[in-house]
Amino acid sequence: MSELDRMLKQIEAIRLLSERKAANTNALAEVDPLHEVADNTVTKSHALSRAYYRFGIVEKRCMEALISKLNPLRSDNPQEIELLATEYVKAFPDAGKHAYEHLEKAGDALVNRVIVIESPRRGVTHEKIPLMSIVRYQPKEGKIVCEFNSHIVPHLIGLREKFSSYPLRKAVSFSSSYTWRFYEILVSWAQHKNITGGRLMGWIDRQSVDDLREMLGVPKSYRWDNFKVQVLDIVETELRDKANIHISFERVKTGRKITHLNISFAESEQQKLPLKEV
Repeated sequence: MSELDRMLKQIEAIRLLSERKAANTNALAEVDPLHEVADNTVTKSHALSRAYYRFGIVEKRCMEALISKLNPLRSDNPQEIELLATEYVKAFPDAGKHAYEHLEKAGDALVNRVIVIESPRRGVTHEKIPLMSIVRYQPKEGKIVCEFNSHIVPHLIGLREKFSSYPLRKAVSFSSSYTWRFYEILVSWAQHKNITGGRLMGWIDRQSVDDLREMLGVPKSYRWDNFKVQVLDIVETELRDKANIHISFERVKTGRKITHLNISFAESEQQKLPLKEV
């Protein structure tokens, strides 16, 4: 790196640090060598949070880590985002020596995945959008380099309304992709924290079971009992034990069939004290 490049990088670092209060903290990652991916924030539109798709836990981890690395201050969108194996294993220690393998596997899945999103256009119910426009796996450098599809970018950058954010660190311990998907769905329905005293809290009235199954990517072969035991029970346990979020499900029947759920959720009161101190 030349002296001029170093000077320009220092200037950029000073500019970003001076804008710390106004800027998304993800923008500081590029100039802070001690910054960890897990300290980033994931921001996306409600439509994307409630979209229909299915990922395994490895693909979900990489997708959210890549989203968290988007710089909201850059105008050259879509941005090329890289995820290093060293970053990945630091955020998800259980990956261990399989970090390189995880990145390659995730790259293959991400570039082939289509996201189904509710359309804002009149007369159109849903839109099918490929998630990525390109993924490059670079094993010698231990990283994948990705670029989100330009039609997905408006759901990630420059959002003014109908969006939500969560700290990536809050979800890194989830072992089920169903739990992660359910968590971001809850975040998208949460009441404003000014009202709840800083706690994640809210409800979803008459959530269609069929729609919920599609959002989570649950196999169509699952009957209600399978859905409850292999998805909802796991989600409820993980969110309680790992995120301190308690969920209540009220079943709503149409005839004899369970067709809707009234869902209430709240972070434990124990989470409130540190937030008050801050």
